[in-house]
Amino acid sequence: MKFIVEFTTRAVKDLKTFDGETQKHILNESLNLENDPYSYKKNITRIRGIKFPCYRLRINIRNDSIRLFYGIEKNIVFVLRIVSKKDSEKVIKRL
Repeated sequence: MKFIVEFTTRAVKDLKTFDGETQKHILNESLNLENDPYSYKKNITRIRGIKFPCYRLRINIRNDSIRLFYGIEKNIVFVLRIVSKKDSEKVIKRL
């Protein structure tokens, strides 16, 4: 089954804070979620303790580590937030 990836307005704002090369890498990784957003590879983790199913995709770019948070409803993957690793704990608490 093919999924559709949609970015929330907050995720688009988050994406714009990164440089152009990093944005391209993040978009390529997020488009891979169309094929299998449930896969439990080393870089995808399900976040526990939240009412709706929420996942974290870890993206490593050069010396930076970025976290992409997303939720799944039917066949749509909603990208909720894109933040650096140091800000990820704050985001989890707000989800």
